Amino acid sequence: MSRAFLRTCLTASGLVAVAVATAALTVACSVVTKVDYNECVSSDECRGAFGLGWVCGDAGLCQEVETLKRCDRVFPEDLFTNPDAYRDAIIFGSLFDHNTADGDLILVNAASLAIDEANASGLTEGRLFGIVHCDYQEDPKIDALTSEEATVASAKYLVDELGAIAIIGPGYSSLAEALFKELQRPEHDPTAVIISPSATSDSLTDIDVRDGDKPGLFWRTAPPDGQLGANLAGHMTAENVTSATVIYANDAYGSGLATALQQNYDGTIELLAFTTQDDILAHVQTVSKKAPGDDVGVVFIGSEVSQATAFLNAAQPYAFYAMSRIYLGDAAYNKDFLDGTKEAASLYPRVRGVFPGAPAGDNYDSFVSRYLAVFKQNPKDASYSSQTYDATWLAIYGTAWAEYQRKGELTGLNVAFGLQRISDTKGVAVDISRDGWNVVKREFKAGHSIDITGASGDLQYDPETEETTATVVYWQIKPDGTAFENVP
Repeated sequence: MSRAFLRTCLTASGLVAVAVATAALTVACSVVTKVDYNECVSSDECRGAFGLGWVCGDAGLCQEVETLKRCDRVFPEDLFTNPDAYRDAIIFGSLFDHNTADGDLILVNAASLAIDEANASGLTEGRLFGIVHCDYQEDPKIDALTSEEATVASAKYLVDELGAIAIIGPGYSSLAEALFKELQRPEHDPTAVIISPSATSDSLTDIDVRDGDKPGLFWRTAPPDGQLGANLAGHMTAENVTSATVIYANDAYGSGLATALQQNYDGTIELLAFTTQDDILAHVQTVSKKAPGDDVGVVFIGSEVSQATAFLNAAQPYAFYAMSRIYLGDAAYNKDFLDGTKEAASLYPRVRGVFPGAPAGDNYDSFVSRYLAVFKQNPKDASYSSQTYDATWLAIYGTAWAEYQRKGELTGLNVAFGLQRISDTKGVAVDISRDGWNVVKREFKAGHSIDITGASGDLQYDPETEETTATVVYWQIKPDGTAFENVP
């Protein structure tokens, strides 16, 4: 049996007493550099000795990593400052846009809510979860990185420096593709599983296919765009729209949804791609010169709320848009869109849109109620809040499977093995919530599969493609312009 003893080390914060087992690695302290050193083979050893934020350096000694400014939002809030409480914490990361105007802070909180609920009982013997939220917005006050560069830099920090085994996000398909490609590099071994709540491009379906029994490392809680495009095309046909112009973002999401719409639409269609805000304004003006009518449609597909807002505001002065039908993609299903388009409210009666998921029912209402109680804001104000909550719980469930059925080896791959066991219609039915957590642990400990239903709706994953399906909501804006409602 090993015997623990205290070793006093001089650090930048002063003298620190470190508990070390005599049979464990020898702790040495450097007075010159004022840094605790511990001989190591892996970063897990360093985190176990000193806490989160320590890695095994090239010299075979533990060293403290520099905090990344983009990743300074954490939950629990004392994750970094209370190492004794979280020395063996299971770390997830998230990647979202943290800007306060129209960013994803509600999604950030939705992920934290799942962590908070899971920590009510922890994993095994009270072992807790923690999540580090990273920001990929382009902001010169932070640094000069693009969103893609910020995504990659944050992922390296989460996986290599903090040992994150799952990443929730990112929100956009193009960033999800960049993230996946980065984490496939051999230096990230072991790597993390990615679970995005809203990266819906069809191109991501085949980016990481199942290999025999080995699962893929890219998952999502929203269906691919093919389903969304087919649904929108069906509504346009039913409403006797015989010709349409599609203004779409020239990225993985925009081009994917535009293609899916084109393939399923029986009428005449014209595609106009945009890259910049100026492109949106130019296309709006060009389309405005066409002949309007109830049988004429304009579809706008952008991955960002700000893009949908810019489109509708630009369209407002032109009579064409007031006399034609306007269709919007899922980015517009967001209160920030309504807040940003009040001057274009005269066009609201002409607007329809599609959104993947079924934000309704007891499970969804329960999520909304708990979110309101904790964060004092309405998660309905942001699209994909329930999908983010579900995605975080999926990572938690997968971790439980890794703990009980993969010899306690908590890696992204072993988490993904657990995700293969959540859509068994013969398994115990589980609603994704704090109340279902103990049921999941019991069933996974026994080696049983489960059958989940999310706050975002039914989540059934195809065993081969590992893609989910979802009900598509067809929405309109309420007459008072304050919220959305399903089209009757």
